[in-house]
Amino acid sequence: MNAVHELPPITISDYDFDRLLIYGIDAYLRGDYEVGFLLSELKRAELCHALDLPKGVVSLNCRAVYRRDHEQSLRSHFLVHPCDLMNPDEISVASPLGTALLGLRVGDQMPFRDAQWNTRHVVAVEGIGYRFIEDVPRKAVAVEH
Repeated sequence: MNAVHELPPITISDYDFDRLLIYGIDAYLRGDYEVGFLLSELKRAELCHALDLPKGVVSLNCRAVYRRDHEQSLRSHFLVHPCDLMNPDEISVASPLGTALLGLRVGDQMPFRDAQWNTRHVVAVEGIGYRFIEDVPRKAVAVEH
């Protein structure tokens, strides 16, 4: 397995950032210390408005096409908020793999550790499929009457 020495930059929408930060802090306060990886990734993320998110970036509610540990076959899952996880085709962004995928661009590689087995892995983003953008609140504008 090739080592990844420098972490790739990540980009996250400000809307996803806010939701994930609230989730992460709450989980940490409840004793879920594995959420530390997610919180550390949020800390180093570059933020943008959801509608300005580049097309080649893995975000919440998008299909990520990726390889683990340089394996031959491709994998594909929707990356979702942990509270939205419902289908086997989805992966929680709070999982080590989900956190590693968040914010990467096509062609990027990111190391992560599987806490259950205490093993190191590398995920490589090969493509982005469908992306669903939620209704993102815009700043209110005052109107004079």
